[in-house]
Amino acid sequence: MTRRTVIVGGGSAGCVLAARLSEDPANTVVLVEAGPDYPTTQEMAKAAPELLDADRIGVPTHDWGYASTDEVERADGSPLFGLVERGVVPVLRGKVIGGSSAVNGANALRPTPEDFARWTGLGNDEWSWDQVLPYLRKFEDDPAGAADNDHLHGTGGPVHITRFTEDDGLLPIGSAFLEACAQAGHPVHQDMNGAERLGAGPLPLNRRDGVRQSTAVSYLAAARGRANLTVLGERTVDRVEFAADGTTARAVLLADGTRIEGDVIVLAAGSLGSPAILMRSGIGPRRVLDELSIPVVRALEGVGRNLRDHSMVYLTYAVDEEAVGAITPPLQTVLTLPAGGAGQGREVDLHAVTLTMEPGELLIPFVLYRPYSLGSMEITSRDPDTAPRIHLGLFDHPDDLRRMISGIREMRKVMEAAPLRPFVKAETWPGPEATTDADLARAVHEGKNTCCHAVGTCAMGGADTPTAVVDQRGKVHGVDGLYVIDASIMPDIPAEPTNTTVMVMAERCADELRRNA
Repeated sequence: MTRRTVIVGGGSAGCVLAARLSEDPANTVVLVEAGPDYPTTQEMAKAAPELLDADRIGVPTHDWGYASTDEVERADGSPLFGLVERGVVPVLRGKVIGGSSAVNGANALRPTPEDFARWTGLGNDEWSWDQVLPYLRKFEDDPAGAADNDHLHGTGGPVHITRFTEDDGLLPIGSAFLEACAQAGHPVHQDMNGAERLGAGPLPLNRRDGVRQSTAVSYLAAARGRANLTVLGERTVDRVEFAADGTTARAVLLADGTRIEGDVIVLAAGSLGSPAILMRSGIGPRRVLDELSIPVVRALEGVGRNLRDHSMVYLTYAVDEEAVGAITPPLQTVLTLPAGGAGQGREVDLHAVTLTMEPGELLIPFVLYRPYSLGSMEITSRDPDTAPRIHLGLFDHPDDLRRMISGIREMRKVMEAAPLRPFVKAETWPGPEATTDADLARAVHEGKNTCCHAVGTCAMGGADTPTAVVDQRGKVHGVDGLYVIDASIMPDIPAEPTNTTVMVMAERCADELRRNA
């Protein structure tokens, strides 16, 4: 008997789910994506080559164009990057097949045992490190990592992982950065996805021959041509429709009125898209539904709540152009550290990469990876083309600001170390005049930004958990045939970029869906 599955959203989760579920000929899979679909790399290279260029971060022509309501007054000297407008905190989200995995920096740091310990500590006992590790190994093709840590890494998976090393393309300033980290007391590792995650080393990247290995290029490309897989691009989903019983999902309704029936509906539209679709479908906080006169299918107060994101500032340095040399590839090295500095903790609090984008300038995106601040999102209209109201809550929790200030002081030790002196001429932001905690706090508030790693808006948890929207396998509480599988179901944010975690979650949930067919 054939089971028809409709997947809404062709991003990091959706492409993985479509590829894995369509491996079973008993599944008929329809993948619906709001952005354009480029069926081959040749078509992508012709229409949007920037989507393949792993050195390009952010593609404005393939973005949803969202912004947060977080208040920010950017000073004239505060650094901006890419699509950021002065006075705005952007919420960049890829709008294309491959989703944000098609426009990101290809950072392939993996989740850690500590991340999943927090999930199990919140009652999600099916997400322990030992249960997830086989899927971490399954998704990756990391020969270098497996050579040193074969019990942690996989080879032959869909997503190729590489690193720049002294023998293979590492820029001189990258080598100097690692030496400076070592002099400041931070251990240096060749495998930052290995057992030791605090310290510095080459940044793991999902790129091959300069091509970003998005889920469209890796997972979905391998599934193209299967008779049981249909990919629909440039189709905006309005809402989910239910059977006469009112609690069984039976179809998705597109903005143009098209109805696509399915035995199983999976929302994989991300931490902003999936809760928005749920709300338009009558699943969400009763106040929001009542204000928009949306009939209530299931009142779940957690929809749109529990939003967490990685807050960030761009530390900026003037560098010697001749000494720095080439500025691409822009991302090569990484430092992870506890808030108290080298040797002052066992948890990753903060994360810095060297980013060479413009001649004469070095950016250090400095990220708080264990934020305590909470945000939220909600729809303001029943129109699927109306942007949701997004509040990230960056640095709302006082401890987030404290740890960021402490981290900036630690980064100054690294950037002032002897190995970087031939390259770095001066700190241009926050600048040497910012010395007190008050100075640095003011600078952080003026320059605050986000990694665009929003999670948690449809968090997993037990049916009696106030913020829980789905169970541990992504099934929406109180509704049959409806799942959410993407970053929105994370109960807490991992202390690294979220893309690999999303892919691994999709791998595991795809197995569960197939087993429960």
